[in-house]
Formats: sequence, structure tokens, C-alpha cells
Amino acid sequence: MTNVQRRVLMFFIMLLTASTATADQRAQPALDNSLQMKFVRIPAGEFVRGFDTSDRREHHFHIVHQYSNKQDFKNETPAHRAAITKPFEIGVSEVTVGQFRTFVTATNYRTDAEQNGGALGCFPDERDYVDRFHKSPEITWKTPGFEQTEMHPVVAVSWYDAAKFCEWLSAKENVRYRLPSEAEWEYACRAGQRSWYSWGEDPDEAYRHANVADGALEAALPNTTRFQRAVRLTADEGDGVVFTARTARYQPNPWGLFDMHGNVWEWTQDRWASDLYDRYFDGVPRQQRSEVMIHDPLFLEKTDQHQYGDWRSMRGGAWTCAPAAVRSSIRTFAEAHDAAVYTGFRVVREVP
Repeated sequence: MTNVQRRVLMFFIMLLTASTATADQRAQPALDNSLQMKFVRIPAGEFVRGFDTSDRREHHFHIVHQYSNKQDFKNETPAHRAAITKPFEIGVSEVTVGQFRTFVTATNYRTDAEQNGGALGCFPDERDYVDRFHKSPEITWKTPGFEQTEMHPVVAVSWYDAAKFCEWLSAKENVRYRLPSEAEWEYACRAGQRSWYSWGEDPDEAYRHANVADGALEAALPNTTRFQRAVRLTADEGDGVVFTARTARYQPNPWGLFDMHGNVWEWTQDRWASDLYDRYFDGVPRQQRSEVMIHDPLFLEKTDQHQYGDWRSMRGGAWTCAPAAVRSSIRTFAEAHDAAVYTGFRVVREVP
């Protein structure tokens, strides 16, 4: 075996083992805070971030998800080793309507959507799927266009709204709250697993673990789920919820975190760069990539794209997404002042 072949083999072995190396580390429940938000303490550790394309795993993904629209992994590759060097505490659930209401009541805060002509809402009467989501002044976190309780995830909030919530809560409790980095988010979501989802690789298992586009949504809004997936479309198949689900309704991941897949897209700290993962390997020969470890990745640079807005990364998928599009590695973005009925957030509490 040549040195090059040996290095390639070691890289594949690394991809197979790096995430599971942290599986024996157990996340530890932390105390509630004044808003009754529950947190889990996540241990420091290493994992493989991104979509692993070794051994043609993207081809296998398309076979397993053959009844779903084809996925594009270009924003999630190349997979790479990442290290989280400090423990942190992350919310067990997404921030709820009730918790956000407490913030608004205490500060008289008005969200971006309330000040700037509303958020993106869902309008099922539109004939074309892509036209069903558009901005409207009546859509805000108080009136998203569908029923929510105080225990549902707050939606129609922008990145700036989420940052203001964290700023207020930090001052209130004298400890720093913030949005998770993309790396922290994926590390917590995977919970030591290398698989596409924190529960494994069966897309139909999503309905036990996540609120995704399913038969209930298809029954309520015909040709919505069908646009993404051609199976499990009868009303009694799926997770049973049309729009958002109350937090912690489904099974948690191995570290006790709920709704990391689906329900609402979650804002992260990072600015968006579609080529982010390629940047880590600039000037690094392919046969040496296994030696690269990215410590505490956090991308805050402004790229050429940012001359048109402050684009921020979001993670996890939402109630609008079929199972294929709520995988642990999936990434998307929006402008930091934008708000939508499929977007919310969860917070990190820093460990002193």
C-alpha cells in the first residue's frame, strides 16, 4: 500500500469513528432558569461535521430517499473534523411563545416583522407551491396564521429579534445567553451519532422524532408535502401535526434535546457562506485532509454576498420540510431582519 493510499484509508476510518468517539460522553441536565427554560450541558468533544460522502454515501442517501426530491449536499461538504473545546449548555427545546412573550412584556419590544410589514406567512390558497409563502403585514409572532399555545415554538422572529432576546435574558440573569454556533448546533444535534439523523438513517422514523411535512400537512394543504415526497401521504400517516408542534412533543435525541430535526428552522450565530467547508481546506492536499482539525468553528466574516444583506445561517429544517431535508448536516440561510412562520430559535447558556 502506498503512502497516499494509506492516508486515504485513514481518512475513511476517521469518518467512521470520529463521531462515535463522543457517544460515551453523556450530556448532563442543567437547572431551569427564571423562564423555566430547561438546559442540557453538552461536553467538549470532537465530531465529523457536514455530510459524509465517503463510500458513496450520498448515492446511498438517494436510494433510501428515492421517493423524495433529490437533495443537494454542496453546502454541507466536504465533511471535516471539528472540535468543541469547551462545554456549553443548550436549551432542551426551542424558545416558546410564552417565553418570548415574557421578554416582550418586560421590554415593550417590537419585532422586525411588526415594524417592517410583517413576516413570511403560509397562504395555501395560492396555486403554486412557491407562492404559498410570502410576506404579509398580518403575519407576526402573535398571529402567525395558525393556532399556537404558549408552549409552541415562537415563529416569525428574525435573527435580530433572537439576539435581542438573548441580550435581555443575559442582563436579567447575569450570565451570557446567545445563539449557538453552527458547529455547536450540529454537534448537539448529532449527539455522538454519525448517521444522517440523530435516530439513525430511516426517514420514516422521522415521524416519531420530529414535526416534518407529512400526511397531516398534505391533507390540510394538498400538494404541499407531495411536492417533496411521494409516500406516506394519507392523513393518518406521519407525525400528525399540520403546522408547528408544541415543544418536546416527540422523542428527544440521545442527549435529551427535542426538535433538533424539524418543527422550525433555528437561527445560529454564524454568517452564511455557501463555500464555508471548502475554505477549511484551502491549500491543503486531499491526502492531508484527515490531519486537519477545526477548533470551535464560528464564521462571522462578511463575504461578497453580504453587501446585499446580513445573511445568517439556520439549521434543522421545519414543519415545511420532508424527512430528507431535516438531516443533521443540512444548512440554509436568511437575511438577519427576515422572519417567517417556519423559523424560530433556541439558546445557548455559556458555562463559566
